[in-house]
Amino acid sequence: MSYDEHDAAMGEMYERIGDELYPEHRVQAIGEFTADRLSSYYLANPMVMRPAVDALQEAKRLNANGHHSAAVVFCATTIELLLKAMLLLPIVYGLVHNDGLADIIVKHAVGQTGFDRYRNLLSRLFQELANLDIANASRDGVSVALIDESRRVQDLRNDIIHKGHACDAAAARKCV
Repeated sequence: MSYDEHDAAMGEMYERIGDELYPEHRVQAIGEFTADRLSSYYLANPMVMRPAVDALQEAKRLNANGHHSAAVVFCATTIELLLKAMLLLPIVYGLVHNDGLADIIVKHAVGQTGFDRYRNLLSRLFQELANLDIANASRDGVSVALIDESRRVQDLRNDIIHKGHACDAAAARKCV
């Protein structure tokens, strides 16, 4: 399926109709439609935050019990769930105007693990939707950007899982 002259003519016709019927409400209507689409994922999945909260609670329990390496693994899981399941998936889902297609597109667009490969997409989405530059956003009292801190936790997790490295209490405390 390709975009042709007929599609262009139809688009132009819809544009003219929109300008003639509701020129002063057009921006408002588009904004409301976009807000409805962006909230559609959260409405369809009201417990979307539960896995991230559970992973964070597990990380805290593991760290308190001296299982620092395992705590880091769960911290990295928490970050990934928050960025992907709580932000990236709902936004991508909301940008697709057909719920059936949205599920398929979300699965293929953001179905891989990790979040670093989505860094540019996350940056652009945060900039567009929240006017926030995540490359420079940091926690109070910390000079490293939050996204870079998250990457360090993910790298430490990967070293623990894939290289058999251990983690001490001080390193785990930075994550939890």
